[in-house]
Amino acid sequence: MVLPEVPGIIEAAVAIAHEQDGRVSFRVIVDAGSGRPSGCDLVELIIDPEHVGSALAAMKIRATADAADADAASTDELPTFPCHIGFCRSAVHTAA
Repeated sequence: MVLPEVPGIIEAAVAIAHEQDGRVSFRVIVDAGSGRPSGCDLVELIIDPEHVGSALAAMKIRATADAADADAASTDELPTFPCHIGFCRSAVHTAA
């Protein structure tokens, strides 16, 4: 499946981890199905607890607005929030 609005699609898997300190990590395992013996590339998006709450609230507000106005999704900007990004090439990783 190719999404026309997203250039450069690659195969990946995502694992979501809730850390004990309240942060949420989205671990994107790039080329996870390739069977490469050296491992996969790993991109990790780490979101602080206060930003997780803000993002979820913004998504809820947007969903409510979208339900009221079918054109809202096409004209409004998506909510954004800060995150930390980690990257490791040829990481040894398990999805769990």
